[in-house]
Amino acid sequence: MNYIDRAIESSTRYLFITNKSDPASLGIQRENAAIAITGIFGVTCKTVIQRHLELSREAVNKLVNRLKKKQIVAIHPTFANQDRNFIVLTNQGIREAEFLLNRELHLRSDASRVNERNLLHDLSAQIVILDLVKNKKITGFASERDIAIQLENRANDPRLVDALVVDANTGCRIAIEMETSNAKNKSNGDLRAKILSKYLQEFESGNGLYEFVYMYSHRQRFLTQIEKAHARLFANTRSSFTESQQATLTSQIKFQHNQCDVIYELMFNSKRPLGDDKSQSISRDAFFNELAKLEALAKSSNDRIVEIRLEGFRDGGRALGLLDYL
Repeated sequence: MNYIDRAIESSTRYLFITNKSDPASLGIQRENAAIAITGIFGVTCKTVIQRHLELSREAVNKLVNRLKKKQIVAIHPTFANQDRNFIVLTNQGIREAEFLLNRELHLRSDASRVNERNLLHDLSAQIVILDLVKNKKITGFASERDIAIQLENRANDPRLVDALVVDANTGCRIAIEMETSNAKNKSNGDLRAKILSKYLQEFESGNGLYEFVYMYSHRQRFLTQIEKAHARLFANTRSSFTESQQATLTSQIKFQHNQCDVIYELMFNSKRPLGDDKSQSISRDAFFNELAKLEALAKSSNDRIVEIRLEGFRDGGRALGLLDYL
């Protein structure tokens, strides 16, 4: 069993709260989940833990402070995310996480190793992955760190993706790609062609790391730009991809538009209040006013893009506690 397989096998072990009605064990389960999340990803934040454990802001503050007092985690200030801080494990915390996950994590308790320029990107990927875990859409996952360790930390290895997840229904391995910048999409066909070639190599390989790619972003515009870039590449008479390869890429790369609003509200909305309200999002009035506008626009325009935006906005409202799940 290689490192990625071990990571997938142990990834969800402590992420589920199995007995919420037992106050004696609930605190320990939450602590273990927070330790596991931080250990798997190497760095996390209160918003990620709060969302996954469905806690109020006050409760997540108490949880993190309790772990800090036990010298399990360290909290470092930053301007790189809306929480204004990030969480890493101490040396003791690393040992705890390795015990829980039953594998070596290759971590160091050195905050200077955290790339704050990529912090929002990494935290956004965590939101997506942990939502898939919580909704039981996947049976396991390997983080970007896990994949990098398997690939011997070769940063330019074309097989490196933001995460690998295992679909709960099919057992297929899916690459998760998070796009928080459109720098790759602006008149840069050569770069997108290289990225498509990277995906195609895995799709056509008998032992590729993944069989599908799911693209996520906080901006629907970024995903739309990527789709259009792919279409331009395929329409080019000098395209390096055969019709069969184009069909493979089109069918095995999926754009997850309906998650854009959730990612934006939790990670990029600078006006999101960090109070004790469980939703931790925009005010109810502002949310429902915007929802009404989108519903009216979708009804009057019959535009598929507007419908996708509306459904994503509703998903965001459900995720943030403003709408009931149907």
